[in-house]
Amino acid sequence: MLLPDTAGVDLVRTLDSGQAFRWRWEPAGDVAAGVIGRRVVRLAVDTRGIRLLSPAGGGAGEPIRRYLGVVPRGGHPRRAEAALANDPVFSRVLPHTAGISILAQDPWEILISFIVSQNNNIPKITRSIERLARALGEPLAGGVFVFPRPERLAAARMHTLRTCSLGYRAPYVRAAARLVAGGRLDLAALARMECHAAREALLHVPGIGEKVADCVLLFGLGHHTAFPVDVCVRRAVEHLYFRGRPRRLRDIQAFARERFGPLAGYAQQHLFAYARARLRPPALPPA
Repeated sequence: MLLPDTAGVDLVRTLDSGQAFRWRWEPAGDVAAGVIGRRVVRLAVDTRGIRLLSPAGGGAGEPIRRYLGVVPRGGHPRRAEAALANDPVFSRVLPHTAGISILAQDPWEILISFIVSQNNNIPKITRSIERLARALGEPLAGGVFVFPRPERLAAARMHTLRTCSLGYRAPYVRAAARLVAGGRLDLAALARMECHAAREALLHVPGIGEKVADCVLLFGLGHHTAFPVDVCVRRAVEHLYFRGRPRRLRDIQAFARERFGPLAGYAQQHLFAYARARLRPPALPPA
């Protein structure tokens, strides 16, 4: 089934943009398999948009369209790109990054995923998330597992968490799970809050710093004004807007808020993708 309103969404760029960790590309390279909630989902690249291969029927199309960021229509990536194209720098960036959508993911899964992401790389994050699901999640078809509920993670033994390759992040994962399971961290309430207030609340969670808080805001709580800054985004902003001159984190964040406003999160995704594809890290000086 061709999913309505998905024309203009680049499935490859979106799923490979560092915002989701439970998708795998099948060998042919044009079909992605992943887990959305309790559904095992397969999506295919199509010249007219994105095709849903499974599950068939059962009303899956609408929630998957919402997950892909094309419902409601006001958040469609084409609208964001049309507005960003008015920026002279983005008119050069977008030909290399067009089609990235911000996925509407489960805030609980995003919270844990980005705690795990600290000082980590995407293959290792993916491995840890899968091991958590296998160790503590409920089984689905085909050997796939649901992401574990907060109560399960909160009650997990530290040994179990460490076998999931969490390293020093294991206590932070369990602490966050206990806050959510005990009702002391209400993710639904954070989604309704003003972005700055939600960010302050997240920064009080053990193991969450500024970048992780901004990732949770953007990818899990729908706060599209959030602008996570990692080394790639910093490199892109400094190179494209400041002629390579270094800028402090707070200055980059203030610049993004002023320059991009409600589209800051979309701008961040394009800058991240552009830096990974087009900007090489600065060479290290000889030893």
